Formats: sequence, C-alpha cells, structure tokens
Amino acid sequence: MKIAKKIFIVSFIALFSLAQIFAQDWDDDWGDDSASSASSGGESAGGFWDKFKISGDASLGGRFYFDSDDASEAEARAIPEVEIGLDYEGSSTNFSAKINLSERTLLHNQIDILDEFHADLFLGDFVLSAGKMKVVWGKGDKLHVLDNFNANDYTDFLIPDYLDRRAGEYMFRVQYNAPSVVRLEAIYTPVMRGEVYAESGRWVPGKVNTLTNKVMNIVGKAPLNTMQVSDLIGMMQIQDNMYPNTNRLSYGQFGFYGNFSIGAVDLGVSYYNGRYKQVSANMESLATKIAMQQQPTASDIPTLEYDKLQVFGLDAQAAVGPFTLRAELAYNLTKDIDGDDPWVHNNSISYLAGFDVGIPLHNLNLNVQGTGNFVLKKDKITDGPFKTADTDYDSTGCYSNNKIVVQLKDTFYYEKVEAVVKAIYGFEKKDFVLMPEVSYKIRDGWKAKLSGLFIHNFGDDEDSEFDGWLDNSFIQLTVSYSL
Repeated sequence: MKIAKKIFIVSFIALFSLAQIFAQDWDDDWGDDSASSASSGGESAGGFWDKFKISGDASLGGRFYFDSDDASEAEARAIPEVEIGLDYEGSSTNFSAKINLSERTLLHNQIDILDEFHADLFLGDFVLSAGKMKVVWGKGDKLHVLDNFNANDYTDFLIPDYLDRRAGEYMFRVQYNAPSVVRLEAIYTPVMRGEVYAESGRWVPGKVNTLTNKVMNIVGKAPLNTMQVSDLIGMMQIQDNMYPNTNRLSYGQFGFYGNFSIGAVDLGVSYYNGRYKQVSANMESLATKIAMQQQPTASDIPTLEYDKLQVFGLDAQAAVGPFTLRAELAYNLTKDIDGDDPWVHNNSISYLAGFDVGIPLHNLNLNVQGTGNFVLKKDKITDGPFKTADTDYDSTGCYSNNKIVVQLKDTFYYEKVEAVVKAIYGFEKKDFVLMPEVSYKIRDGWKAKLSGLFIHNFGDDEDSEFDGWLDNSFIQLTVSYSL
C-alpha cells in the first residue's frame, strides 16, 4: 500500500507539472495573439491553434507465411495499423502525443495504444521533459548496446522499425545544451517495464519455454515418476504471479549521459542504473530438493526476477573521408561479480562497431555494423544440478554472441522508388535473417511496399537464438497513406 501511494504521488506530480508547463505556454501565446489581433484591427488570431499539428498514417498489409515443411501451415494474414499523432510547438513548450492501433497493441500490449505522451519545457540552455517517452543512447544506427531505458516489444519480431518496437517508459528527463560542444543529460523513471513477447500466434519465442526446459533438466537427474514430473510442471503453469510486479519504485531506473566533441570525433560517456529487461530464475530450492531425491512442492517453484544492472558506457562517431564510423562499448555490472551465483546474470562486456558509406554507383549506400556480448567468469559454476539451471547457461558451451548486420540501400526514379536489403548473421548460433524491401511513392501521401523476411539456421535448430520462429519466413504487400 505504501508503494502504491508513492507511485500515485509521483504520477500526480508528473501530471501536475505537465499541466503547469502547458498552461504557462497557453497563457503566453493566447495573450500575445490577442494583443496582436487588437492592434491589427480585429483580424483572426489563429496563433495558438496554428501551433498544433495533426499527423497520421494508415496502412493495410497482406502477409503470406510460406516457409514450412507442412504445406497446411501456409498462412495468409491481414496486417492493419493506424497511427495518429498530435504535436504542439510553442515559444517555450513542446507537446507530443502518439496513438498506435495495431495487432501488436490491441491484442498483445494494450498499454502501448498510447505510444508516446510527453511535454518539453525550454529554459535557456536547459530542456525539462516529462511523460511517456522513448530515448535513444549511443551512436549506433538503429542498433545499440547502451540503450537501456526502454524495453523491446518482440510481438512482431524485428519487423517494425527500431523506435516502433521500443516500449515507451514514463520518465523525467533533463538536458543541458552548453553554448560550446558539451551536452549533458539525466533521466529517471519511477518504474520499469520488461521485454514484451507474443503470448500467442507465430511469434511466441522459444525462450518462453526455456524455464520449463531447465526445470526438466534438473528433474531428469532424480528418480521421479511421470506423475510427479507432470504435477511439478502443472504447478509452474498455474503460478500466475511468477513474473515480478515492476510497477514499484524499487524498479526505478536512472542514468547520466555526457556528449562532447574533439575535432571531428563526437564522444559520449554514459552511466545507467536499473535492471535487465529479461528475467532470470532462482531454482535453488528446486535443485536442492531434486539433489536430495525429495518430491518438490509448490514452495519450490522457481522465482523470477529482473536482475539489478549497472552499465558503464563509451560511444564515438566520426567522419573519415566518405565513411561515417560508429562505436559503442559497455561494461555490464551485476551483483554476481565473482560469477559463482547461478541465479544472477554474470558481468559481461558488449560492443558495437560499424560504418556507413555512400558508394559512387547510382545512389547506393552501404551500412555495416557488428555487435556482440561476452559473458565473464563463465566457468565458475561447476557440474551438477546448478550448472544447467545457471541463468547464463548455454548448451553449446559458447558464452559469446556476435552478429553482423549489413544493409544496402538505393533509390530510383527521382527517389520515388527505394530498394533496401538487410541481412543479419549470428556467428555462434549460425542464424541468418534476410529482409528485402521495395517501396514506391505513388502520389499525395500514398505508398506501396513489397517486403519479406527469410529466416534460417545453418546449424542445430535447437541452438538457434530464433528457435520457434524458423518457419516464419514471409512475403508482404502493404499499402499506406500518410497525412
């Protein structure tokens, strides 16, 4: 009850602040426009209302899934989506709201029907912001290892654009833009959201079953009969409160970011204090009971938690001839510094490095980025029931995950036609994703787009990071209209 009261108070203060900021600009603009109208002999004063802008985008796509060994599983589906935006730009205040109506929000994640909603107050070199926002940290191009405040929404895999698949977070943000080359930023979110996955349909990830699989590995080491195993899995399935409630102040996040330039190099330094957006499972009680050959009870069901996380980051961007170079480096610090706690993520190092360059052939642009993660002190958990239950456990014994992302883009016919092909390859898991796209600007906001996705694993399907999605290749035709 005390936590609920704190959340209510914080939310009330945020809304009250927004109202005061907006009202102040309303009064200033309305007063200015009224005076202007009087002095001009009674002409219509549209000043305040002219600062509002309504935008919108409506699209209807037809998607055909074809990559399945069973022809009866081929499926055609309609993909409708509507977005409505409202923006206000005043002399000292900006306001923005965005509504998203789609299968992703209506069926899986209703909280994101209101996709974004925030106000900005300009005070000299400072900008104060509050509301539901998406903030990007790092110099990568739609690929980051330092962007930790917003969780990902994977209910439609990687198909939506980067910002479109980020889940908005309620936050307070302060920015300082110095007259020189320094920019400072601080962010606080009272609560946190975890990553979002589809609960039904084609895009339910294989990792949803990871907890059950780990439990089965532990159970397999004890002489339990089929009925006992079934009872244990049944207890897990009816445990509605396994996922922790993150709408509490203890799940708040904060961080600081500084950006400055040295010659042609743009540098950034960041610190994040929050939590992992993917859960880890504590199976100590269950593993102990199994090791002692005792029947587990409801009290031994694994508990889930979002591990506390601190991220110390560096990023850089520079133009070198025709190349734009980008890099990010993160040290991920958890409570498991020694690596001997199987129920908490180990410390790790993440990186991103890449470039984009215009090729002197037609309008070609090439973008290449590599990214990866290395788990530290991975050998501290010895063989036994705890090893396979380790949060960082990998059945292949490989505790790194490196990928390369390549994108080639070109435009034709006075830039009315754009062709893009994007490829992703994971070196350890041997996953391959190909995403081609051709769009045509018809006229007056109308656009047609033919796109597709081919997903394949060149190794063992069970080790794939995209296990459960390997039959989800598709082609899609979309027609959209934008205001």
